[in-house]
Amino acid sequence: MRKEKKKEVIEEMAEKLKGQKNLLIVDFTGIKANDAANFRKLAKKQGVYYKVVKANLLELAFKNAGFEVEESLFEGPVAVAIHDSDPVVLAKTVVDFKNEEEDKPLFKVKKGLVEGQWFSGADIERIAKLPSREELLSKLVYLLNSPIQRLVTVLEKPIKDFVVVLDQIKDKAEKAA
Repeated sequence: MRKEKKKEVIEEMAEKLKGQKNLLIVDFTGIKANDAANFRKLAKKQGVYYKVVKANLLELAFKNAGFEVEESLFEGPVAVAIHDSDPVVLAKTVVDFKNEEEDKPLFKVKKGLVEGQWFSGADIERIAKLPSREELLSKLVYLLNSPIQRLVTVLEKPIKDFVVVLDQIKDKAEKAA
């Protein structure tokens, strides 16, 4: 790669990294080309930005973006995965992606930034097990709606009982006549 191209890659990545709160640095050792292509499709669908960059260029991009990271993170083949808003979706997308034949994870998360705080790869794997933001919101709506539904049911009960009593009185009056 020419020097100008390297500088361009570093600047582009540094610009993408600036201000990011949710990102993962992953090792993709041993991933086959078709698995990589499948992951790129999935990542795009999930809103995850995924980029493979030469390790030393990625390290410089992180430094230019203002991150203080250990040099050991940039040993071997590394890539960066970014999601602008939901760290759980990011973690799930990367951690849960498995080789279909062998059913084993394809990525090793080296380190992750979640809401501006660095976590180890093991912590990111635990975060991946959390429900997504949408799941949590739907549970919250259910929990908020449930007492209201019960209240409506309780308030309707006397009215229903009153209608039943009136209907019984009507039936009795019709039989008497």
